[in-house]
Amino acid sequence: MLVATPRGRGQDDVRRHNLAALLGLVHRWGAATRADVTRSLQLNRSTVGDLVGVLVDAGLLVEERPADLTPGRVGRPSLQVRPRPVATGGTSVLAVQVDVHDLQVVRVGLGGTVLARWGSPTSPTAGPEAVVQLVADAARRLCGQDAQHVAGIALAVPGTVHAATGVVASAPHLGWREVPLRDLVAGVLATRGGLALPVQVANDADLGLLAEQRRGAAVDHTDVVYLSGTHGLGGGVLTGGHPLTGHRGFGGEVGHIGVDPAGRACHCGSRGCWEAQAMAGAWAELFELDPGAPDVVQQVLARLRAGGVVSRRTRDKLSRSFAGGLASLVNVFDPQVVLLGDGLWRELWPEVAGDVLPWLERFTTPVLRSRVAVRPAGLGRDSTLLGAAELAFAPLLADPLGSLAGRWTPAGLVVPGERGAQG
Repeated sequence: MLVATPRGRGQDDVRRHNLAALLGLVHRWGAATRADVTRSLQLNRSTVGDLVGVLVDAGLLVEERPADLTPGRVGRPSLQVRPRPVATGGTSVLAVQVDVHDLQVVRVGLGGTVLARWGSPTSPTAGPEAVVQLVADAARRLCGQDAQHVAGIALAVPGTVHAATGVVASAPHLGWREVPLRDLVAGVLATRGGLALPVQVANDADLGLLAEQRRGAAVDHTDVVYLSGTHGLGGGVLTGGHPLTGHRGFGGEVGHIGVDPAGRACHCGSRGCWEAQAMAGAWAELFELDPGAPDVVQQVLARLRAGGVVSRRTRDKLSRSFAGGLASLVNVFDPQVVLLGDGLWRELWPEVAGDVLPWLERFTTPVLRSRVAVRPAGLGRDSTLLGAAELAFAPLLADPLGSLAGRWTPAGLVVPGERGAQG
């Protein structure tokens, strides 16, 4: 049953909330029967029918009979609700991952399905303007003539970001400082491609955590640490079911936990930071490799598998350094799981887990020993991109009709904003 209207909220607010809840449910599940929706949202059937009708008319959802009907079933089967396919005018977003050596862009449909993918090598010396031009090229390639059905674009960056303004405060491995990335992307998309898309920017590890919480290995978990990076080390932290952001939104700079005061110099100006002691630069130095090589991870893996005294000593030393940082996170946050996202340690983990875990056990306070799992992220290398897609979808999922106000639906009707069916 539809609950009583909360004090201070009118019928339009309740309807908006219910539409958002319904669309969010279908987006998470990919498809659901009306019966499932009714049970999950605890609304009556007529209300659910009205809400589904509004979202179908808006071009966001479709309804159809289930294809696999059980033989001998009695009664009419419940209609299945799913996102409208992009091929027939369904809604999608663009998600971008900016990294040191490459740029990845995907188009993702409502429901979380990756529809198309584009990538390009970049250089750590490439300025933000060059990266923005690549993003604009990718948007044109992936959207084609269907840009009116793209709800937004979100970019994941390996650095600290002012969420409200989309300004990258610092991305040291890209050489960026105080870059107004949101405005740069919005401007180039509008002038070069005629795409007036909402643009959002966030830290890559925070977005990786978001995706894992929604669709990956952190579903049903409340306390999670997500780590990613090859040259730097970024972290996203979920505690009590809530992302840890910090006062200025810069929380999660776990790469600068101190693990050795006499260690390697870090780009932040300190010494012995976790990323300086355990990431690509440290491995490359001991193995006499080029730390800036695009394939440095593959070169490190090859040296490890080749064996030898240098390999053994390097493995021992850097596994201990990595375990020291991990233990600090476990001791402070008491997570259920530590997820290794895209980057160096996800690739190395099968090779060095047996070296890291004994040190982690040794460095962790006794009450927490053997209480935390460490494993690769469930969504693999796409965690960050899928998290960026979730960020791009967020305004639509929060207010479906308000976000679409003024846009043309597949039926040729203009979505009427705040007016529409009651529910």
